[in-house]
Amino acid sequence: MRSPTRVLVLAGDALDDVLVRRWADEGVLPTFRRLLGEGTWATTLNPVGLYVGALWASFSTGTSPARHGRYCHHQITPGTYDAKLFLAKDLRAEMFWTALSRAGRRVALVDVPKAPFTPDLNGIQLVDWGTHDPDPDSVFVTWPPDLAADVTARFGGDPVGPCDRVPRTPEALRALRDNLIRRIETKGRLACHYLSQGSWDLFLTVFNDPQCAGHQFWHLHDPEHPKFDAEMARALGDPVRDVYAAIDAAMGSIIEAAGPETAVLVYGSHGMGPNYGGTFLLDEVLRRVEAARLPLAGLRRRAAAAARWVWEHTPFRLGKLPGPVAQRLRDQLGAALPTLDVSGTRRCFQVPNNDAWGAIRVNLVGREPAGRVRPGAEYDRFCTQLAQDLRDLVDADSGKPFVRRIVRTDEVYPRRPDDDLPDLMIEWQHDRPIRAVTSPLVGTVRGRYTGVRTGDHRPDGWVIARGPARAAGRVERPLEAEDLAPTIAALLGVTLDGVDGKPARELLDVFRTPGRASKIA
Repeated sequence: MRSPTRVLVLAGDALDDVLVRRWADEGVLPTFRRLLGEGTWATTLNPVGLYVGALWASFSTGTSPARHGRYCHHQITPGTYDAKLFLAKDLRAEMFWTALSRAGRRVALVDVPKAPFTPDLNGIQLVDWGTHDPDPDSVFVTWPPDLAADVTARFGGDPVGPCDRVPRTPEALRALRDNLIRRIETKGRLACHYLSQGSWDLFLTVFNDPQCAGHQFWHLHDPEHPKFDAEMARALGDPVRDVYAAIDAAMGSIIEAAGPETAVLVYGSHGMGPNYGGTFLLDEVLRRVEAARLPLAGLRRRAAAAARWVWEHTPFRLGKLPGPVAQRLRDQLGAALPTLDVSGTRRCFQVPNNDAWGAIRVNLVGREPAGRVRPGAEYDRFCTQLAQDLRDLVDADSGKPFVRRIVRTDEVYPRRPDDDLPDLMIEWQHDRPIRAVTSPLVGTVRGRYTGVRTGDHRPDGWVIARGPARAAGRVERPLEAEDLAPTIAALLGVTLDGVDGKPARELLDVFRTPGRASKIA
């Protein structure tokens, strides 16, 4: 007879704590209502400013973005002004389950977001069977390799696919909701099946569906959203609630299958709310600040734009000139354009991050190819002035502040001279839609969010720990996302080296009952 699973970790990607608690209280989520009555709740803090892209890497490695290296789907290539795709295999830190496997612990992993494939694992791993946002060109792979055929034969493939590409019609959105629920139910059965196959020290599975539901359906969930569609909401109901209810049922079946002696951790990576960010306005704001603070820089930028327009729009006209003349003009313009590179003429520029927080990279001498701000006192003065210029921005419609806070990256993360982290991170106000911002310095900047997502991320996450004692409680201090990996490892008697997080003693104490203490090192 196989021994029971020792530690079961169930997670929901962007499983919002406010919605979980509300619907648990209302009886919509009976599994969570039971967990809240029997377990200990803790809030988890995600990497400041970078949490959307960095949090799962921090969960999986127990390290901060400065160490594991990931903060966005695209990141600047040091020494250039170009951004390249960051893939799961590019992570610079070790996954915590690799250390568990090396220590002889038997592990099972199902769809951990942004996690690399781990060959020779002491157990099984399913990578991108049904994740929200897999790497481009990613395919479903498993360890051991022949497990993929068994999974596909028993449970089929992902019925959802890229949810951002779904048309915004009632029929397409209904199909998306139904397919999300189908994927949740299938993953629940899949997890129960493989849970029964081994004496697992750790069984970890992640439901990625709340992420997709929040992004695509927030305007049907939230009557206050400017895109709320009452007619469609009457026809579809609340798809976000439907997805949460399906996850509640699936998690309940997995917990029951694991058995009463299993240590259970349920993790909600971060929250979800309306998509009211202002990142789409940031680049033009920075250009206006630059032009106002350095008029010559604005003139150079306008000259660069004019030269580029000529180069891109006049080949046909140049073609009517005599051949040698046209060629000389093309050669002259083409040679001039690289010297008028927009990034090279600016003292700072926007870099990819997320909609909830904007990110700025300073054009630093010695770090960027055409650096214009010297390190040290000049860098400090520049960041201070830029932060103040950004704080002066207000919503052009309401007159309320546009920026909630600005964080200097070097104040929260250790920096290296050649790293690719931004220098400033800007958190927007998220209590209303933003269409235009204004200040005496930049004037009025208008723009429009062109994406399809009506819901966006909220920063903090949460975890519930339930042990055999079934004692409800709450951890007074917030934990860090990096603390979860060493906490899970400690439950299994393994100490992780080279991590930033620390085992959460409050969660470990949940499992230290007389009948359990001897099994936890």
